[in-house]
Amino acid sequence: MKPILPKIELEFVGWEKPLLPQVAHVLGKRFSNSSSSGELNLSDWICVLPTSYALDRFEKLLAAKSADSGWKLRKPECLTVGQLPEKLYRPKRPLAIEFEQTLAWSGVLANTPATELSPLVPTLPASEEIDSWMELAATLRGLHEDLASNRLTFLDVANVSESPSDQQRWKLLSSLCESYLKALQRAGLSDPHHERRLAFENNECKSDKAICLIGTSDLSKLQIAMLESMQGSILSFIAAPRAEAKRFDSLGCLVTNEWTDHILPLQDETLLPAGDIADQATAVAENLTVWKTDYPASSMTIGVTDDSQIGPVEFELRGSGIETFRHAGWTVNRTAIGRLVRLAAAFQNRPTWQSLATLVRHADVYDWLTDVIPNENASKSNWLTELDQLLSNHYPIELDSELPPVALKNYPQAIAVAKRVEQWLAPFADKNQIRPLARWCETISDWLDALYQTPEMTGRASKESSRTARSPMLPGFAGRATCAEAASNGAKTEVQSKPQASSRTSLALDSVNRLLKRFSEVNASLDFEVHGADALQMIASRISELRVSEPPREGDVKILGWLDLPLDDSEALVLVGLNHPFVPGAVTSDAFLPGTLRTQLRMSDNDRRYARDVYNLQLLLSTRKTIRFIVGRTSADGTPTPPSRLLAAASDIDVARRIRKMIKAERPSVAIKHAWDDAATNESLPIPKLPIAADGECVVKAMSVTAFRDYLACPYRFYLRHVLKLKPLDDSSSELAANQFGDLVHGALERFGDSPDRDEADPDKIEGLLHHHLHAYADEHYGSSVSTAVTLQIRQAERRLAAVAVEQAKRIAAGWRIERSEAPVDDKKMGACIEVDGFQMGLRGRLDRIDYHPATGRWAILDYKTHGHKPEKKHLKKTDDGYEWIDLQLPLYRMMIPYLGIDANVNEVELGYFNVSDKDAETKINVAEFDEALMEKARLLILDCVRRIRDGDFEPSQEPIEFDDYAMILQTGAM
Repeated sequence: MKPILPKIELEFVGWEKPLLPQVAHVLGKRFSNSSSSGELNLSDWICVLPTSYALDRFEKLLAAKSADSGWKLRKPECLTVGQLPEKLYRPKRPLAIEFEQTLAWSGVLANTPATELSPLVPTLPASEEIDSWMELAATLRGLHEDLASNRLTFLDVANVSESPSDQQRWKLLSSLCESYLKALQRAGLSDPHHERRLAFENNECKSDKAICLIGTSDLSKLQIAMLESMQGSILSFIAAPRAEAKRFDSLGCLVTNEWTDHILPLQDETLLPAGDIADQATAVAENLTVWKTDYPASSMTIGVTDDSQIGPVEFELRGSGIETFRHAGWTVNRTAIGRLVRLAAAFQNRPTWQSLATLVRHADVYDWLTDVIPNENASKSNWLTELDQLLSNHYPIELDSELPPVALKNYPQAIAVAKRVEQWLAPFADKNQIRPLARWCETISDWLDALYQTPEMTGRASKESSRTARSPMLPGFAGRATCAEAASNGAKTEVQSKPQASSRTSLALDSVNRLLKRFSEVNASLDFEVHGADALQMIASRISELRVSEPPREGDVKILGWLDLPLDDSEALVLVGLNHPFVPGAVTSDAFLPGTLRTQLRMSDNDRRYARDVYNLQLLLSTRKTIRFIVGRTSADGTPTPPSRLLAAASDIDVARRIRKMIKAERPSVAIKHAWDDAATNESLPIPKLPIAADGECVVKAMSVTAFRDYLACPYRFYLRHVLKLKPLDDSSSELAANQFGDLVHGALERFGDSPDRDEADPDKIEGLLHHHLHAYADEHYGSSVSTAVTLQIRQAERRLAAVAVEQAKRIAAGWRIERSEAPVDDKKMGACIEVDGFQMGLRGRLDRIDYHPATGRWAILDYKTHGHKPEKKHLKKTDDGYEWIDLQLPLYRMMIPYLGIDANVNEVELGYFNVSDKDAETKINVAEFDEALMEKARLLILDCVRRIRDGDFEPSQEPIEFDDYAMILQTGAM
């Protein structure tokens, strides 16, 4: 029987005004009954709009139109285009949700022999990589959906494929799809895309209500076919003059080839060149600052062509006193809830000390642990600092590996944290327990609620603002913390990423719980059993693209995505990123359906995307009183971004002029007052003032050898390190730092020097002894389970010590003996000090090695160095006036000689290095050759340092500091 064709009416309303207000006006004019009941009755209509923003805006405009006209509104049913197909037919069985579709595809893959799946992808995931199989299943689900929306099947693609391997792949996919549909059928479900196709082919599309299409210029082929075969009426509103009718098909969709050569009425003055994303954000602020005198916030819109642009724009505008509302909201992955699930899944997948350190920096986990872990000595440390120190000093890897003795002794709170987190995640840790995924969803939901419904969390959330904090960050104070006290806040970004609003966290928790509840009700025949860690990882992947949005406030300027802009009705628009590859977006990167194949199949391709975006830009240009397009040179990640191809929708002369302008020209400058301007009145940012004692008492009581070197380099940094005890702490490195490698070598040499075998003369035996002491030190400090990098460094130390053994044997053969190793000098027990003008500064040190030559009565003080430089190079710097001391180590050693029990004239004691270099030729003893004039100059400099420290001279050095640990505190490099 021939189907009854629908009555389709096209309503061209022009593009001189925004579409949605015009549609509300036309519907009101057509369907209001002011003569009798005074109502606008649209209850028999289904209004279809392209995006959720357009839908929300249309409903508000319709309500406002009715209120202004005094009508009682009987609302239409409003849908987005994605919701429309299920209104046109009645499925034979309940439709499977996306997750159930993915599970069905996954089940089909699991039941297909791996040898049969080989044409699908070059390398299949391992059998235990459940989440990878789920990703592959989701890819096939999306591929099936893409083809179905274009009224195609896998077999259709096989029929046009040329190579035998491609034909084999698509025929395999066709077979898998048949198995997938049967799997859903056995579960009592059906695939929505398959059901839509059947409804169209069997002439079952109908609607009791009339369909009103509003700005739906980019419907899929299947949607078009369903509407054209539908029994019912269709009214399609088109934002274009009737003279442009040939550019649209019978439903008001774009005719692609009619738009590919369209010339846009783009004016050069609307194009603003900019640099990176920060500069683009500044350009937005400049325009809004100028416009806000003429337009209220509700009449201005910021458009973005990529989500990565939103954050920088928001930050810049907040600093300029302009508040914004992002309609797209936040992905759950960017909220506290999403981060928590992702980090917990990563920890369960591989429970290492590094993954633990990252997890506990999640703001809510940190707060919870701070409440449940007792701080045994709060004045000295806290558990997070301990954890960082454990990682930075001992490099443990697996959480279940035994820690070295030194770590067990020094970091009890860090170990308590590890045990507490393991207990917290115990429901997911049992590798012998497998359960249906639906049941794990219930467990995950309970686990989240248990954390976020504790009194501590509830109390903290109630005190937080319901919106993002308003105070902008001062420039120069962002970045990783470098000091021990700051390490708990900065070494991982998660602690700094505390939820900015309790409402956003609550919204995300509600959204995730709703999803988990739906997943817990998944069809049992599609479900499968997994381990808890796998379930957590799968849920982390599933919730990543959920979105949450807070309501806008009065005075917010809205931020909309590219596809929302054509139906927005604000008067002023500034668009960020009119660039490739954002607009037009490419659809050629699909591994299964590249661009050439899409064109061959007449699917939505780059030409279709270009036509859509040309039309969208035409609407923006036609409907806005004021408009600016910001064309950046680089994107958020720093990659170059050429101008959009849409700028080429013009004559050749216009295109050439525009490209030159975008590449070379600078936009006019606009003065913007930022919130932080008042805090930075000087040319340079002030550095923190030091807490000098008010009574004039010297804050330094004793100094070490290295402390003098640090004071010479920079008195301010000396104060930070030696008075405030602020030291760098990096828990992210997987290899020993230079000083730690030095400690490793020193540890072996010190133990050898203290052992009864220190007078051994055989180089082979010395090498064996040094290696023995090296591994004893390494086992004590790093244990048996360390990173590959540390293991290699231990092997490097072995090689260096082999060269040391040769030199040590020569030293013994020359008549020298190790008298003492790690000889201490102490101000308290020995009274060691430096006296200046009656003031005594305590002197502390630990000398690596003291040698004695019995035959001649000579003494030598040697310092082990893991480099090949001679003492003169490390102690002196050549200047126009001669030599300047930059390190006072060996002169200070001479001042310590009276406290060491050395029976010799201090001027006759040899001072030098035992260089343990990575080059064998540089591994040897180098005795310093400082003349007495230089040594006297060093003595006077030491006294001057003590005098300046006594007088409180801690001004920062103006000279550049190599390997600066305090650059952030001193704002090094900040304007």
